[in-house]
Amino acid sequence: MKPLNTSEHFLEITRRFPESPGVYIMRNVASEPIYIGKAINLKSRVRSYFLDEHLDRIQIPFMLQKLSTIDWIATTSETEALILEANLIRKHAPRFNIDLKDDKHFPYIKITTNEPFPRLLVVRKTQSDGARYLGPFTDVRAMRTLVIFAKKIFKLRDCSHTLPLAKPLRPCINYSMGRCSGACGNKITEKAYQHNIDRVVSFLTGKRKDLIALLSQEMQNAAATLDFEAAATIRDQIALIDKASHLQRVDLRVPDTECDVFGVWIDGTRVCLAILSFREGLLIDKRTFIFKKDSWDATQAHHDALVVLFYAEQLSSPPSEILLDLDGFDATILTQWAKNLSPKVDITIPQKGIKRQMVEMAIKNAKLHLMQIAPHDASEDVNMLQTALLLPQRPTTIEAFDISNLGADFAVAAMVSFKEGVADKNNYRRYKIKTVEGQNDFAMLMESVTRRLTRLYAEQKPFPDLLLIDGGKGQLHAAMEPLARFEHPPMIISLAKKEEIVFTPFANDPIALPENHPARKLLQRIRDEVHRSAITYHRKLRGKRFKGSALERIPGIGHAKAIVLLTAFGSLEKLIEASPEEISKVKGFSLISAANLLAALKK
Repeated sequence: MKPLNTSEHFLEITRRFPESPGVYIMRNVASEPIYIGKAINLKSRVRSYFLDEHLDRIQIPFMLQKLSTIDWIATTSETEALILEANLIRKHAPRFNIDLKDDKHFPYIKITTNEPFPRLLVVRKTQSDGARYLGPFTDVRAMRTLVIFAKKIFKLRDCSHTLPLAKPLRPCINYSMGRCSGACGNKITEKAYQHNIDRVVSFLTGKRKDLIALLSQEMQNAAATLDFEAAATIRDQIALIDKASHLQRVDLRVPDTECDVFGVWIDGTRVCLAILSFREGLLIDKRTFIFKKDSWDATQAHHDALVVLFYAEQLSSPPSEILLDLDGFDATILTQWAKNLSPKVDITIPQKGIKRQMVEMAIKNAKLHLMQIAPHDASEDVNMLQTALLLPQRPTTIEAFDISNLGADFAVAAMVSFKEGVADKNNYRRYKIKTVEGQNDFAMLMESVTRRLTRLYAEQKPFPDLLLIDGGKGQLHAAMEPLARFEHPPMIISLAKKEEIVFTPFANDPIALPENHPARKLLQRIRDEVHRSAITYHRKLRGKRFKGSALERIPGIGHAKAIVLLTAFGSLEKLIEASPEEISKVKGFSLISAANLLAALKK
């Protein structure tokens, strides 16, 4: 009896799906959502899961194995589907969806607005306590610097007293130093203190241009009324705000408008999202998120859900402008989503100018964060290689062979070993071709593979899991011949250089992997490394043979010309047997100089 959760079973079910926008919910046997997605056409989108081969999406086969039922919710537009998808993902947190959360508890600035005289605190978690939270801030040092400036500018209290007190206290030394307004000693009213708190919020959220303009007006008013002490205090506040602003300026001439900039970088099985927050030309924060492609649907070219999910997790609304990358985002649908939040939010995908440079900065931050914070896991590439090439077992150890020759006298082979996708240089090997005469790459390849496996067998060492041959179908079959002599031989594949396609005995046709497929990149790394090793060994042997050659003792023939001649003819013996006409074809030799060379050699 055929199991219920086959592709045919689900294809039959999806025939009755509506051809309208909406959200689909994939559930396991326990009816728990394992993946939630949106679609312009529900029927077409869901059916694609059971029609494609999914070579570049390793998570899809695993997800479908756990699939039991599929539900859907139709919407009137793709925008509604986008919003509904984000809300459902946030509510259910399905296993195979993006988990857009930081892997660390970054700090928040807490303003205790639930107190009559609020304080400024640095906390790691938010609570529903009536206080106001700003953040989270990924640059902890810069955030603490801002807190110090904010307290100093607006003279906020540091003490933990519950104010107002029944009996005023004598203010602490901070008050005497001009760093506190002395709320504990009734030196400031609650209204005036709250006025400072409002300005602190403007300062910390990047609205400093308006704040400086307001303070400048107050300073002028104080000076006009001859209140020079108040004017001097405001002047010092403006100077501190300006100094704090310079701490966050970037090298770009960023517009004064507030905006968030999204940049995405995809590396193999990992995706990094970086969001840069600019306020009035200041970079006030950077946030990064990393997730694997087992929670990322690579078939959806657009990353619209990233934007919606990010703001669904935030404690504040989006800024007046959101900048996105040219590739991967749909400005039309996100504009409709933004207008539902506020008519003042603009979605922009810049193609040139300063705003494009800001997007490039976000992309660069995403790339660097992925490289530095989360080094590439090459073992994931090995998993994808097994899936993409239909290999019967996981190729934990891969050995690759390549030939380098200039005639039989300079024929060598090189072998490199990769374990879990990483070069294992202790197991590199190099071979001088011994049994092949002439320029027969197939036979040379067979010799090197045979020698390698014979040595491993004699030493009772395990064979590699997979052999990689540089070449096409012919090279693959040539290397397969010596494998038949051994019991339980390794798997074998070949990678053609020009077409970049893979030949494998486990598939009827050659496999062409996408250019950015992790498995293809892994094979190319191995192929390039073995080619480099073979060329290096060939040059080393050739250099040793050329060094001190009898040719160099002939007047007019130095080291460079000796290399040219021996490269052309392969050996000194063959050069002596050549005619003057044949030698004259070599660059730098005329018929006369060729005849003189032969005469000198024969002496």
